[in-house]
Amino acid sequence: MAGSTGTVERRSLRLSWTGALTIVGTIVGLIVLHRVFVAAHRPLSWAAAAVVAAVLLDPAVDRLAVWVRRGPAVLLTFVAVGAVGFGTTYLVFDEVQQAVDRLETVAPDAALVVEERGDRLGELAQDFSLGERVTDFVAALDDRVTGSDDVLRSTAGTAPTYLVCAILTIFLMTYGPRIARSALDQDPDEARRARVASIVGPAVSRARSVIVQTTGCSVLFGLAVAGVASLLGLPAPSAIGFAAGVFSLLPHVGLVVGTVPLLLLTVGFRSGTAAIVLTGAILALQAADSAFLRPLIASRTVAVGLFVPWVVALLGYSIYGIGGAAYGLAYAVTGLAILDRLERANEQRAEPVSG
Repeated sequence: MAGSTGTVERRSLRLSWTGALTIVGTIVGLIVLHRVFVAAHRPLSWAAAAVVAAVLLDPAVDRLAVWVRRGPAVLLTFVAVGAVGFGTTYLVFDEVQQAVDRLETVAPDAALVVEERGDRLGELAQDFSLGERVTDFVAALDDRVTGSDDVLRSTAGTAPTYLVCAILTIFLMTYGPRIARSALDQDPDEARRARVASIVGPAVSRARSVIVQTTGCSVLFGLAVAGVASLLGLPAPSAIGFAAGVFSLLPHVGLVVGTVPLLLLTVGFRSGTAAIVLTGAILALQAADSAFLRPLIASRTVAVGLFVPWVVALLGYSIYGIGGAAYGLAYAVTGLAILDRLERANEQRAEPVSG
């Protein structure tokens, strides 16, 4: 009896041909998918960027399409935005390049001045190896933001990429709504189609509002920081404002992190008292942003929170640079907006019908 039981157990442990083929096929499929994704990650990133650009520009196209047909409205909007974008980049880039070059020279000097102080602040700076860390930070800023000495060559090399993205964006701005409606019509369940439309459409609109309002606030903050740096006579005010504006996109601590160069240069070139006053003002502004501005935007759109933006921004930046962080944040905010709409829809369905 015991021998027959052992035989049954050994037979049950044997792997059938179907199971073996399933395991091998799954492994081969995963390898193929991984290689396909690695080979196609560049065009996929182009498509992702084009989708974000098309969604952000869609309201302007809709307003202009009231007066002209959608095709000409798309072209006019794209040409106008492109002219403003490239014109601003062309005018500002040289100033930012010079500012970063100057910052690369003076920031280590300011860090050295702080380290040579005889007070507690100087001891902390020495323990933190402030000079070395500042030098590494400015070198990374020069390489990531301005592209160091290879800017013209890299820009010329990426011109086809911008052309492809522009064509994809124009195509999605022209035919995107029609494609979305056609994709939704493929679902034979009318009730499900209505539910998807009632969730995805408002979610995308709210995500777009979050992105536009937050970006506008970050631009204003960056300009304010650059103005303060200029009034204090600090070197590279535009680079200081640029760093502050970019980091201010991240909630709750972004303002503080983005103004570290401002505080460092204030201590090195002005005084510790001025740095303390600026620190108090920055902390107050950060508290106001977290307590009033972000909740106000969230009440009109969707709550973003702290964890998701920081994680997505860090992962996107480590993989694709500043563009990956920006587009990753856009998709993360859209995902949060969809989840918020789903939760609200479920709460409405769960409410008892009165009467």
